[in-house]
Amino acid sequence: MACNDDDSNGPSIRTATYVATMSGANEVPPVAGGASGTATFTLNGNMLSYVVTVNGLSGNAAASHIHFGAANANGNIAYPFTAASIQSGQLASGSIDLTQPVSNGTTSISGDSLLTLLNNGMVYTNVHTAANAGGEIRGQIIRTQSSNGY
Repeated sequence: MACNDDDSNGPSIRTATYVATMSGANEVPPVAGGASGTATFTLNGNMLSYVVTVNGLSGNAAASHIHFGAANANGNIAYPFTAASIQSGQLASGSIDLTQPVSNGTTSISGDSLLTLLNNGMVYTNVHTAANAGGEIRGQIIRTQSSNGY
């Protein structure tokens, strides 16, 4: 008996957009200053692409990450970005293959687990500088649009 996994209706492509609007007021505890930023995440199938931009940091960015955590709570790093050493402009961009484990270099979770956290607003992005080693700007990652039932 043969097994056929072919879906006669074609594959269901998951698509969604997530955005984090970053400011010092969103850090825990809040950080004074006028720096801001945006992290945009685009899900297309099993690939999650991202672009992180910043404006007016107190100094060059030292690091940027996706962290586990609800709003108003600090959490561990889920995924580190390769951040450019800039004060304003595009800080990071790339893609995360959600068919692979997502790692912070020490621990990892499945791509599906990260996607579940994204869909439930349980992750945030922040940017660290020398003056604000705990984070200068932060924003909760929120799903803004989706299609195909996602």
